[in-house]
Amino acid sequence: MKILEIERKSRVLTKADFGCLSGAYTINVTRGCEFKCAYCYARGYPGTPSDEIHLYVNLPRKLAQELESPRRRAPIDRVMFNTASDSFQTHPDILDVTYEAMAALLERRVGFSFLTKGWIPERFMKLFSRYPHLIIARIGLVSLSERYRNLFEPGTAPPVKRLENIDRLLALGVHVEVRIDPVIPFYTDDHASIRQLLGALADRNIRTVSISYLHLRPAILEQLRRELPPTEFNVLRSCFHNQPWTTVGACTQSKLIPLPLRARGYARFKQHSKAFGITLLVCACKNPDMPAHKCSTAFEGKRNMKSNEAKQLSLFSC
Repeated sequence: MKILEIERKSRVLTKADFGCLSGAYTINVTRGCEFKCAYCYARGYPGTPSDEIHLYVNLPRKLAQELESPRRRAPIDRVMFNTASDSFQTHPDILDVTYEAMAALLERRVGFSFLTKGWIPERFMKLFSRYPHLIIARIGLVSLSERYRNLFEPGTAPPVKRLENIDRLLALGVHVEVRIDPVIPFYTDDHASIRQLLGALADRNIRTVSISYLHLRPAILEQLRRELPPTEFNVLRSCFHNQPWTTVGACTQSKLIPLPLRARGYARFKQHSKAFGITLLVCACKNPDMPAHKCSTAFEGKRNMKSNEAKQLSLFSC
């Protein structure tokens, strides 16, 4: 995919004001993402390029300036990376900008969170090893099935590589959680698939996962129609038959999978997560019609705290 280098004109650090992200400072290194997952919500945002990626090449410099600005009224102690893309896309220029931005934060003792479905290169691991108490890593992993990955997220790292990410991060002392999002009905929510996934996470001592089912926005429906085989698309579309458009998470109109279908699926996940000793957090902003949780991660509960900065850090991901 073509990379277009552009200058960031507006502020780098912006505060989210919706759902589980409310109040968190966020950074997006790119507009657009090379992974192009078929279900990706961000691809439907206005202004998101469809056939290229816009890379903010001046972002690390602007970030440093904002962090050191004498006009800043309060210090920033937490940041969330790439809410509308992925930090670990494979293009070397994207990785360079991401590395420089992460290093700028860590060198100033500013913690951050990231959510990725990519492979984390070794140079990032070396950087993280110097500041593990300032980082929360969230690995996106819905299924261990290669068939699922080939259908819905072919540009991402294979599931086995994401499991390796977990092993490598934990070995450094980084706090790691897993996000199972989006669950695809009839593809990733059967008992066998759930047991396989949660078993692999339990083997790695993962004790908390957050989860949410697929929901549809108008643009996502058209993405799925274009990018999935007709049979798979029709199965998914049938899950939303006669469902009303409603507000989910933010101001965007979306369709939810019917509550009984979601409830049965979450019950299966809860059954197996309990057996494996894993706490399952159902995302509240994507399940407004049922009991759920704010999918946030606070450093107060993290073991082996090494600094006062880490004790005050709370990072959100949705």
